[in-house]
Amino acid sequence: MERRACNSRPKRWVAVTFIFAVGTICALILSSHMPTSSTTKQRRRLQATPHVFKEKFLGTLSPTVERYPLYLRNTMEVLPSSMPLKGGQTDLVFYWTIPKSGSVAVKSIMARCFGLRRAEKVKEPTSMELFDKGTLLNVDTSTPEGIQEAKELDVLNSGKIDFIASSYVLSAASLFTADHRGRSFTVLRHPVDTAASLFWTLKEMQPQLKTKYTLAKYVRQDFYPDNWMTRQLTGTLPHEELTPRHLDRAKNILSAKFFVGIEEQMEETLRQLQAFYGWEDKTGTGTCVADLLNSGDPRFTKTSRPKPPRSSPDWNTIAMKEKFDMELYYFGLELFSRQGMMVGVERQ
Repeated sequence: MERRACNSRPKRWVAVTFIFAVGTICALILSSHMPTSSTTKQRRRLQATPHVFKEKFLGTLSPTVERYPLYLRNTMEVLPSSMPLKGGQTDLVFYWTIPKSGSVAVKSIMARCFGLRRAEKVKEPTSMELFDKGTLLNVDTSTPEGIQEAKELDVLNSGKIDFIASSYVLSAASLFTADHRGRSFTVLRHPVDTAASLFWTLKEMQPQLKTKYTLAKYVRQDFYPDNWMTRQLTGTLPHEELTPRHLDRAKNILSAKFFVGIEEQMEETLRQLQAFYGWEDKTGTGTCVADLLNSGDPRFTKTSRPKPPRSSPDWNTIAMKEKFDMELYYFGLELFSRQGMMVGVERQ
């Protein structure tokens, strides 16, 4: 999983560099780079340099919230396999990746089982060269700078990719155009499990923190990225207060623009995605997805880490901190069930 280094990272905050495993790591470090953990002072600092922090957190090409997402098709507009397009027009898949929600496995399966090509930085310098048996275009879409470069290179018009994957939902969505619209999906994970996974991964990377934080103390810190999904969908910065209106807008965007998968049901998620997009198993086995998910390969296997029992003090602390993302996740479960039936995927 890629991580991009910040220009300046004080030793005090090295421990939090894994908080956002994709895209927004630097944003949280920058927001926490100050001599005090006072929330009031933190907000003052962020408000003093809003353009810098916004670019790090949301990306540099974000359309206005009112216009977002301009060129993403509605989820059930027309199934891709039967959709007539005018000459020169093609739809591409947009995968909004969420930290610790199986994105490495999903992207690898899309390439190995379905032969789908994506933009992903392999080596310097950026180029329009293909790697990994022609499945990776050497352009980064995981950072604001990379997305800007992808737009300048007109990668969507290159004919060399089938999908874009990025955690910067607003910024990456702005890559799509009237000639190359996006059909979007995402894979959600329970927010409590996500927080616990981030916490234990952080401790593995920084052993000296094992006695510094408990899980409950970790989520109470100013640098903890609360309600990340809701904030990304609505363009709301970490120091800005969320309201029920933000949640309503996030739900509307999720239901209108995204086919929703669930990380805890990955095999079922991929069956639904295959049916929705009309992907064909290029291996000819018909069992490629299941074979990879059960292969024992660490790229396709979830790492087992401790999770707080439901209704335990730690669970309740996280659930309260993540109250907007909790509601968004449960709403996503409803979409997962309804969308699965609409594309005719029979649950086992």
